[in-house]
Amino acid sequence: MRKGLVWTLVVLLVLGVGGYFGDNWLRGYAQDRAAQAAAPYLGEGKATVQLGGTPFFLSLITRSVPSAHVEVAALPLEITGHKVHLTDVVADTGTVALGATEVRVATVTGSAVLSYADLSKIADVPITYAKDGRLELRYTRDVFGSQLSFAVSALPKLDAEAQVVRLADPKLDLAGNTVDLGLTQDQLDSIVKPIPVKLDHGLRLTRLDPGEGGVAVGVEGTNITLPIP
Repeated sequence: MRKGLVWTLVVLLVLGVGGYFGDNWLRGYAQDRAAQAAAPYLGEGKATVQLGGTPFFLSLITRSVPSAHVEVAALPLEITGHKVHLTDVVADTGTVALGATEVRVATVTGSAVLSYADLSKIADVPITYAKDGRLELRYTRDVFGSQLSFAVSALPKLDAEAQVVRLADPKLDLAGNTVDLGLTQDQLDSIVKPIPVKLDHGLRLTRLDPGEGGVAVGVEGTNITLPIP
């Protein structure tokens, strides 16, 4: 009963003399609570949350906001069964609705950075940045009883429909000498397997741009449901 009284006073504050300042206080309070509620999904990371909607007190009635902007320094995520971390995460959503046991997000679009260490984990092969947007993948194969190590550099091409990264324009590096392989995509795929990038929470990869500091990725999703911890 006391909790209900507090919320009644908050609504009266927003509707009455508090006006603009009261509504902003309520928005700030809700944003802090939203960041706290997101904590179980963030590991040791912390989120900055900005909630849309004007006047904000209407969210108390609808239990939803029309939009949200979220920034997270590091976000733990599962990609193709591997636990990785996305960094520099920025995301914008459509309507966010609070249910009894879950949060429903109508749409989300975002960007982040995936490290080469985590990309190597997903691909199950060491990957580093080469140059000019290319990746270097290093392999070890048994040839006539001897272990042969070699590197293949290639341009990553995201197949958004299949949610895999295919590797085009392969070049073989043997002892520092670059050789154009001249292989078809099927032949290349038999040596250098496409990298599956299935994300959890129903998210999809939409963009992939390698750089020296990691792989910049774009992510989107629709009708996402997250249980309330």
